[in-house]
Amino acid sequence: MKAIRLIMRAANDPCRALDREEVLAAAFRDFVQRTLAAGWNEPEVALTLADIADDYVMALARRAAVN
Repeated sequence: MKAIRLIMRAANDPCRALDREEVLAAAFRDFVQRTLAAGWNEPEVALTLADIADDYVMALARRAAVN
């Protein structure tokens, strides 16, 4: 598994979003390839990752509501 590149831009830098997408997309592709190599099929991996992402977003929203 490849290392995730360090953040090199300030939080207010407009290019930070592009960097974030590039870094996360590469890590995502690597992770998906590893799950496929382990025998999982692409639709079930995609649906499960979408569910996990949704759960994560909901947890962040709950956390923000508490703070």
